[in-house]
Amino acid sequence: MNNHQDKVPLVFISYCWTSDEHKEWVLKLAKRLVEESGVEVILDRWHGVVGHDRFHFMETSIKKADKVLVICDENYCRKANNREGGVGTETLIITPEVYANTVQEKFIPIALAENKGEYLLPDFFRSRFALGMIKQEKFEEAYKELERLVWEEPLLKPPVRGKKPNFDLSEESQIKSPIAEVVFNNRKEERVIWLLPRGFLLFKDITFEDHDSWAVVASYYDYDGNCQHSTHYHDSYSIDWDRDMETQFQKLSIPEADWNWGRAPLNFLMELREVSEKVDIQKLVEVRQQYDYPVYYYKPDDTIFLPKVPDKYKFYFEAGRLRDIIEEINDEKIRRGVSLYGDDLIQRAILVRQSVFLESLSYLGESHPSLSFIKEVLDEFDKSAPLSDILLWFNRLEGVLRNTLNHEWDVWHRQLKKSHN
Repeated sequence: MNNHQDKVPLVFISYCWTSDEHKEWVLKLAKRLVEESGVEVILDRWHGVVGHDRFHFMETSIKKADKVLVICDENYCRKANNREGGVGTETLIITPEVYANTVQEKFIPIALAENKGEYLLPDFFRSRFALGMIKQEKFEEAYKELERLVWEEPLLKPPVRGKKPNFDLSEESQIKSPIAEVVFNNRKEERVIWLLPRGFLLFKDITFEDHDSWAVVASYYDYDGNCQHSTHYHDSYSIDWDRDMETQFQKLSIPEADWNWGRAPLNFLMELREVSEKVDIQKLVEVRQQYDYPVYYYKPDDTIFLPKVPDKYKFYFEAGRLRDIIEEINDEKIRRGVSLYGDDLIQRAILVRQSVFLESLSYLGESHPSLSFIKEVLDEFDKSAPLSDILLWFNRLEGVLRNTLNHEWDVWHRQLKKSHN
């Protein structure tokens, strides 16, 4: 774009109507981009027409825009992750474009909040660089950077490429650069890492301490090293630990579709705490490794490098979002229609329908034969049908998704066995 000064960037701003103050902040940003930076801006408060389909407005605006500014405050992130309201709809449109590796510079996440020193972003932006506009005293500096991003005029440009090296030199004389692994944790204490399909648990404070308030801690991280949430086990938890295991999963933000993999590590967390003296934690871990659990012990002087998704979990990692949708469909509120009536159930069905299509397209690819069977069931949806028929439609949709993932698991498992032979 920097070689075409007559081509004015068209920018769409995606944000949440969190408060009047927040809407005014977005409005001022949009006006400044137009008036001072020479940018064309699509803003719902300017271009949304009463009576027109707002979903169509969002979809067409995102697709035709050269740049999409995603204003990420806490409310936007929550609604994007939970697929709520207009933000949820925009997320359904944005997510496949992001995952399909379209021009990455198109989407510019702007963070307005932090969480534990990291920019607060929706899940689908977690791995992306973001522009922070949190501190007022640094706003002008951030705005100038935003101008350059929109106009694709970087402040720093790469140097002129040099000549090809002389590869005739002896191997001993060539400098070799080792690939540095990412250090995840190097605390001077005993620790345990337990891998799950889409993240891993880090156990800390596991060495026996002789005081009543001692509690062992579990933190759940994604495979990019981002901490989701933490929980702990104290001896007072023993009565309700097994019964309230799902509460612990929710505390850790482990996706419901991965809960079955979380029971063994959380029971191990309980075992680490329910001791009256120092125990050999390494041996306890080795016992579980005999049962093929992906669990690892680290001594106080060991450095933990950021784990990668193990081969045994690759399928569950890649199919994670579709597995989540199956859990959502299988929710008692949908299966039985409990507390979901009329417009609520229909709205739930519309959002699930959109999610299934977009996530199936992203995971399977548009040429995959299973996509046609999924689309056939999706096309059967009729929002004017009786609620009993909509509940039956949910059951058919769950069935076709399960059959699809079962087939994909068979293919993956055969390939995995073949690669290990």
